[in-house]
Amino acid sequence: MTTPLQRALQLAERFGAAHEGQAPAWVRRERSKGLEALVRRGLPQAKEEAWRYTPLRMLYEAPHVPVEREALRMPDDAAWASFFLPRPAARLVFLDGHFVASWSVVPDSLPGLTVKPLSRAFREDGEVLHSLLGGAARPEVHPYVALNAALLAEGAFVRLAPGAELPGPIQLLLLSGSATVPALACPRVVVLAGAGSHATLVEVDAEAGPGDAFTDVVTEVYLEDGAQLHHLVLQQASMRALHLSVLHATQGAGSRFTSHVVELGGALARSEVRVSFIGEDAASALFGLYVGTGTQHLDHRTDVEHTLPSCTSEEVYKGVLTGKAHGIFHGRVRVRPMAFKTDARQVSKTLLLSDGATVDARPELEILADDVKCAHGAAVGRLDEDALFYLRSRGVPRAEAERLLTRAFVSEVLETIPAGPVRERVAAAVEARLESAAAEVSA
Repeated sequence: MTTPLQRALQLAERFGAAHEGQAPAWVRRERSKGLEALVRRGLPQAKEEAWRYTPLRMLYEAPHVPVEREALRMPDDAAWASFFLPRPAARLVFLDGHFVASWSVVPDSLPGLTVKPLSRAFREDGEVLHSLLGGAARPEVHPYVALNAALLAEGAFVRLAPGAELPGPIQLLLLSGSATVPALACPRVVVLAGAGSHATLVEVDAEAGPGDAFTDVVTEVYLEDGAQLHHLVLQQASMRALHLSVLHATQGAGSRFTSHVVELGGALARSEVRVSFIGEDAASALFGLYVGTGTQHLDHRTDVEHTLPSCTSEEVYKGVLTGKAHGIFHGRVRVRPMAFKTDARQVSKTLLLSDGATVDARPELEILADDVKCAHGAAVGRLDEDALFYLRSRGVPRAEAERLLTRAFVSEVLETIPAGPVRERVAAAVEARLESAAAEVSA
């Protein structure tokens, strides 16, 4: 009987053979490294602490495979356009792992910005891309980074020149479910923000059709000294989909990195955000919001590594769960011996709207330095009955009172997104999911 690992290795070997002549030699070597790492590391096991709460059976039984462009069913124009942000500086659209040029906006003359599909960047930006790809997200330490590397073919390359400031956000639209077979897509995103540059990168993962899909996206962010990047992920995949994402951010001196992860879709969705500081006086702010209904499994992992003095990290993750949904927050902050004057805060709060919903919250803080300010905590509970009573005593029906308190709970995260079209789009998506959650509670 073929094991899940054997199937993954066979899939990667067939992919490499089929795409042998479609990329430079150094890309083929990166695929080989991913395959070798997968052989050595293997797929995750339930006994591993990092994976003990993840229903691995859902991943291992998935029949998904990379698909050729001919197997795609193109959605109609309205389905595409509904996901577009207004006035982006650039937009790259991908459909089950394939770049769609006709719906993308790739500027050739915007000063300070280079953005292009990875398949094109392999040829045109090979020297710089080769020096970055795999440097932060290393295949030997993560099985699904290894799989992503073994199936390396497409994604996005974003480069900001020193001092560049963009007039609008860069949007990456990852659409799935359009293929005639269960599709596996492994996009790789590489971002290099030059010294003193400012930008917003918005990734939208959404359903384009009724097909089953498995997305394994890996993002590598490199911030040079003084760079500022806001990275936001809005995950609205099909409720049948499997969605894994791993983001590694490396920050230079004085840089600022803000991450928002909003998880709404997926039968199984797992997000990992990892930050490391390579320069002093850098700051990261990680925010997460997830809404789970039915039997969804929504998993969030963060890992912040303080190795140098005077760096700051903040984390706020909130979840709303109903039905038999299962949420996970596992956040780890490590303060190394030389990281004096570190300021690190971490909090996780989850609202359970049904008896069947569950959450596992594990904030971790490891401090090996003096002269630091660090705090962490987690809270899980129902809506405040005293607050409900107060609203009902003033004539507010219970359903409306619950709605108001739930919206107030999630607003702490939503309000950290800068005001404008991006926040409006995210807030509308969250509101729609909260309405679904409320309907499930009242059913």
